[in-house]
Amino acid sequence: MKSTMTTEEITAEIERLKASPYVKLAKSVENKALRQKLYNLRSLDKRGRTIAAVMGLKFDEVPKEG
Repeated sequence: MKSTMTTEEITAEIERLKASPYVKLAKSVENKALRQKLYNLRSLDKRGRTIAAVMGLKFDEVPKEG
């Protein structure tokens, strides 16, 4: 049988997990992965702009919704 947690129990579990060194480690790794993804996208954007300039292509900065 599955028991239902009270609001207080849920809040206590959230606070316990926030203080967990394992959660902190996982967040750190996740943040590093996000930063790496950002750097990769910036690099691709820069490379794409260079390629577009060489080919004489121009794109609108803000995509227009149809």
